[in-house]
Amino acid sequence: MQRAYDGINGKTVVKLEDVELVYNSEIGTVTALAQVNLDIQEGEFICVMGPSGCGKSTLLNIIAGFMQPTDGQALMNGRPIEGPDWQRGVVFQSPPLYPWLTIKENVNFGLRMRNIPEKEREAITAEYLEIVGLTDFANRKPYELSGGMKQRASLAKVLVNEPGMILMDEPFGALDALTRDKMQALIRRIWMKNQSTVFFITHDVDEALSLATKVIVMSSRPGRIVKVLDTDFTYDMDGANSESARYSKQYMTMRESILNVINQKDELAV
Repeated sequence: MQRAYDGINGKTVVKLEDVELVYNSEIGTVTALAQVNLDIQEGEFICVMGPSGCGKSTLLNIIAGFMQPTDGQALMNGRPIEGPDWQRGVVFQSPPLYPWLTIKENVNFGLRMRNIPEKEREAITAEYLEIVGLTDFANRKPYELSGGMKQRASLAKVLVNEPGMILMDEPFGALDALTRDKMQALIRRIWMKNQSTVFFITHDVDEALSLATKVIVMSSRPGRIVKVLDTDFTYDMDGANSESARYSKQYMTMRESILNVINQKDELAV
């Protein structure tokens, strides 16, 4: 298969070593994650799947630095992840836009917090507003935008900082099917162009297979990685090959394999 992207170079960006997370709740002690080991290489597009409550978002929050594991360690470039950092940009399902700021002001907010000079800040902001197709809406407020446009603004808000890693927690889950397809194509193009490393949570197996270079499937709580699949379908999802790639025998076999793992774990949890 001819690849349109060759950014994966074997360098480990994030390393998870025996990561566990245990917390106390009203029902007692809960083990959210158990013995999670994972190496994320520079340039990979990883999609994470699993039944609800399996710890996907918890794992993302640990990588983002929002949470600390109760055992094991999470490292980025060989150093412990001890808190949030602009080098790890996070895109949530609900766009965290400030309603009193314009779209341009929202997008360049992180640059202002980092004290990037105004002239440079304006140029970078303009570039990414153009990339996500919001140049004509730069001076609008968030309430004037559709859901898909807000999510594009949220994506630009992360991209302007040019983070080494982009973390996405079901970012397209609330969008209609047509807008979702457009957003998938957009993030795929940005990933290929910028050679970013992406960690993307989804419940949609077709979304995972069409975006990812690697699909990780997690078990029901306590969350463990139970299956890892390498996939190259993303390289054929733009243009004339998209339909043949999605309905190929290899694609359908991998799709069934992922669903079987998830469904089996769901049945065991009941």
